[in-house]
Amino acid sequence: MNQLKDYLSDFINQNLSIEEVGILYSGGIDSSIIIKILIEEIGIKRIKPVTVGAKESHDVQNALNGARELGFELNVCLLDSSVVNSAIERIFEMNVVSDVGKLAIAIPLFVGLKFLSQKDVRVVFLGQGADELFGGYKKYAELYRESKEAEVSKMMHNDLLSLVTDQTIMEKQIARLVGITLVYPFLSPTVIKFAQSIPIRKHIIENKDQPIRKALLRKLAENLGLSPKIFNQPKKALQYGSGTVKLFRKIAKEAGYSNLPLWFENIS
Repeated sequence: MNQLKDYLSDFINQNLSIEEVGILYSGGIDSSIIIKILIEEIGIKRIKPVTVGAKESHDVQNALNGARELGFELNVCLLDSSVVNSAIERIFEMNVVSDVGKLAIAIPLFVGLKFLSQKDVRVVFLGQGADELFGGYKKYAELYRESKEAEVSKMMHNDLLSLVTDQTIMEKQIARLVGITLVYPFLSPTVIKFAQSIPIRKHIIENKDQPIRKALLRKLAENLGLSPKIFNQPKKALQYGSGTVKLFRKIAKEAGYSNLPLWFENIS
């Protein structure tokens, strides 16, 4: 675990700004590991953590809990129908999304980055890549329980490829248009090489109840002093954890559309 921490710390240090840096913080294991290392390296005064989500959303509640535990002040950008509709207009002006799924990821990202940009933050850290590299998704565990280790490895590789050739490109385009550089510590070459050298059975560990996903990251989080409350909480994708998809459904229904793809087609 010391080796993994060293790889993350080195990459974080290589990408630090002399001014304040931002982090999109969900309260989960991935962003908590990054912010914990950032605090160790530069102190909390130079870090601006922000979470984006609806008032009672999974991400906002978890991020507030994580902030209390780690002792930092969290900036919260709340989403509602008005904020989402305004952000949708800006995202469409940028011409960076092609379907409703990407739009649901782009909205909380844009809102958070816009907030940080207005605070003169120019470098922002994200936790993307941890799930694809360290076995975070439920589908990996389900396939692993069928004793299909090679297939899990292939699925993780394909998901990582999709992430770096599609989603992160969109994210960087949005960031560039608001004057921000994104940094992905889990997607550094040394971390990718390290994670892919580890057998799947060490990423996903069988037990009687259900497989333990992200086993290596959980151990790293424990070594960093994070509590089980943080590194054992359920994972939700950004678009669901932030409540963005739920708001989309509300907006679409009020506009008279029965499903999100049809709604997207008519507003894009």
